[in-house]
Amino acid sequence: MKALPPGWKDNQEPGTTALPLATQLFPVAADFDRDKRGTLRIIKEAGYDGVEFFGGLKYTAHEIKHAMDDAGLQIAGWHTPWDYLSPENIYSTITYNQVLGNQFLIVPWRPDEVLATRDSCLQFAAELTWTADVLAQHGMVTGYHNHAMEFKPTTDTGELPWDIIAQNTPSTVIMQNDIGNGMAGGGDMMGLLKKYPGRGTTVHVKPFAPNREATFFDAPNCSIDWDDYFTVCRQFAGTRWYIIEYLDRKQFPDDPMAGLAASAKWFRNRAQS
Repeated sequence: MKALPPGWKDNQEPGTTALPLATQLFPVAADFDRDKRGTLRIIKEAGYDGVEFFGGLKYTAHEIKHAMDDAGLQIAGWHTPWDYLSPENIYSTITYNQVLGNQFLIVPWRPDEVLATRDSCLQFAAELTWTADVLAQHGMVTGYHNHAMEFKPTTDTGELPWDIIAQNTPSTVIMQNDIGNGMAGGGDMMGLLKKYPGRGTTVHVKPFAPNREATFFDAPNCSIDWDDYFTVCRQFAGTRWYIIEYLDRKQFPDDPMAGLAASAKWFRNRAQS
């Protein structure tokens, strides 16, 4: 989007809107494999409204749909491997996601060589644009999730891959801003949410410490100004889903669900104020 939808800022003022919170399933993937319905119920009880899935489509769509309905959770997206969006596979991927009622098919990662030069970034942007055009015919959108490499300048022009991709894809393509991952790569993640307004439809909320030590959202060594972050998401990014992907094996050893529960509690206390 070039601009935010009418009234969006007013609807996102603190205290007037219950911000929708999801978790990325990755931290509790092993639990989910053992007990799908039980894991999703615990996620709901922990304070989440939705789940973002990841990886290949190894479960039947109806199985996932029934488990989600049973837990009272919504689907906030799927981190969809690039191969599943290829011309050979995209229509079966669309059918799968139609069963789930999923609108957001986010590309979670591309290898370093794809991000190395302007030309390779432009090629990916062109492919992402084709994907967006196909998905739009079915009421779905695609997007791209950052790690750290997207903020390493290209070897030929010195541009940031994130900028090249954002500037050469339609405004409907979500630039899924992962603040923790991006800051680890030196990215100005708050500035980028402002630079590409309306394209943070879904964002990953993740703490970051400059020394790369383990941290938590409200830990003294977490360097993110969360008040500023939620203001930017409300007023610029057009955020519909806040997605927590928190995994700290030091603070929550052998219990990633406890980490997600603590994250949801922090979010509800901080983001709603």
